[in-house]
Amino acid sequence: MHHSVSRFIGTANLTFESGKLAKLADGSVTVRSGDTIILVAAVSATALKEGQDFFPLTVDYREKAAAAGKFPGGYFKREGRPSEKETLTARMTDRPLRPLFPKGYFYDTQVMSVLLSADGENDADILSINGASAALAVSDIPFDGPIGAVRVARINGEFVVNPTHTQRQASDLDLVYAGNWDDVIMIEGAANEMAEEDFIRALEFAHPFVREIISAQKELAERAGKPKRQAELIAVREELLEVAYQVAGNRIEAALYTPGKVARSKAVDALRKEVEAAILQRYPDATPFDISQAFDYLQKKAFRVSVL
Repeated sequence: MHHSVSRFIGTANLTFESGKLAKLADGSVTVRSGDTIILVAAVSATALKEGQDFFPLTVDYREKAAAAGKFPGGYFKREGRPSEKETLTARMTDRPLRPLFPKGYFYDTQVMSVLLSADGENDADILSINGASAALAVSDIPFDGPIGAVRVARINGEFVVNPTHTQRQASDLDLVYAGNWDDVIMIEGAANEMAEEDFIRALEFAHPFVREIISAQKELAERAGKPKRQAELIAVREELLEVAYQVAGNRIEAALYTPGKVARSKAVDALRKEVEAAILQRYPDATPFDISQAFDYLQKKAFRVSVL
């Protein structure tokens, strides 16, 4: 069944539609702003690969020549490898989505964005982020979303949301802001010698529009969404983590910040071997994967504490 939800953002309607294309995907939507249209489909495996110890998420974005009413010419009459813009847009789509999958969700997952139509004024990168969020929201894939994304420009001292290409030429700010209902998740951009206070105002300006986009996705999910699947999540064994903390908790940070790449690698490996020996002594049934999970968690927490 076809469903459509729109919100007026900036100077154009932002429209989410589902039920027409990619019906066999776990979740799919088309997103439209002006005459720029993008299709986003999301799929995720229902079975874990044996020995899988990370989250294999693939996010891809492609611009077909047909989106501009052309077909590839010259010697190679087919689509080429991803351009720099396609690669950067795929990464921009990936970054705000990746942290929102459940911890321990290690199922193969793909989010594919394809530009169907380009009007030359409304850029598709913002549509790709919003479309990916909407596709996951209507799917049965576990996802702590939706999120919203907007671009903010500043023209003659006034902030403009989702500016056209023409407007961006006169702007001294190019900010991409992605967030959930309460917080910012990702910012990316550049500015021409902007004061910190003005940049903060740009972030505050963006967030109400993000909420509008999120409300549209929630409305679409209520109409067309599937119940979320119950997936097995891979968790670190608490008893192994406790042993890892006892052995290396007070020394891991010093090892991670040892000067010199070779010396640092040796220090971390020595700690890893100590942790492995201690765990196997107390829990002989622990697998190499279990031990690796516990030590990696220890490293990540040490990094996070030092950064924050």
